[in-house]
Amino acid sequence: MRIMETVYAFAGHSIVPALALIHSKIADRYVLMFTEELEDNRQMFERYLEQKQWDSKEPEILLLSIGSVGDFAENYQRIKQIVDEEQEYGLFLQNGAKQLIMALLLQRPNAARVFLQEPLTLQIYDHLELRSETIVALSPEEVIDARGVKFEDSLLEDTTLEFDRRGRVQFTKTVDTLTEFAVGTFVQLISKFGRNGGVYRLVYNHATGRILNTIPPNVECIKEEEE
Repeated sequence: MRIMETVYAFAGHSIVPALALIHSKIADRYVLMFTEELEDNRQMFERYLEQKQWDSKEPEILLLSIGSVGDFAENYQRIKQIVDEEQEYGLFLQNGAKQLIMALLLQRPNAARVFLQEPLTLQIYDHLELRSETIVALSPEEVIDARGVKFEDSLLEDTTLEFDRRGRVQFTKTVDTLTEFAVGTFVQLISKFGRNGGVYRLVYNHATGRILNTIPPNVECIKEEEE
């Protein structure tokens, strides 16, 4: 279901919006822009695309670097060079700081606008009217693969994956005794998927106060009831 020639987007800390976009089939071409702060994510995403096997026709995907998130003047000029005004295009406005979104909107204020609604539904608006809606099929395994993680990796030992109601990957690690290793793996997961890019849950039977004090604040700790 091709609707546009190109969609322009910014990459965010969470990989799910970008994955939903490139799997949506709403365009032939997707241009994702990464700020300097997300250069590592760009490289990981590039490696993911190089090895990905598509079920249908592979879309054209460009991963481009722009300046630092706070440099409006530089980014405006860079985005102006990137956007092809001769094409029919849409703007994916799910990711990006306000100044980045503004720099993109100024190129063509009336361009179609694409939003990701929870959990995995892309909506396209034209002049503030809903033009189409597309539900995207995506698996948690696809999400971790895009960040260079495989389900069989030691990082995900004793961990289950599922989407929560908002379309975020929920990592649930279940252990008998909570250890520094278990906490350390979740710190690594947070660094890969972002503080808000996933849901992190540790389920345990036993834990010392010292270990509990090392758990990041965005990790939900669940103590199982003794039988």
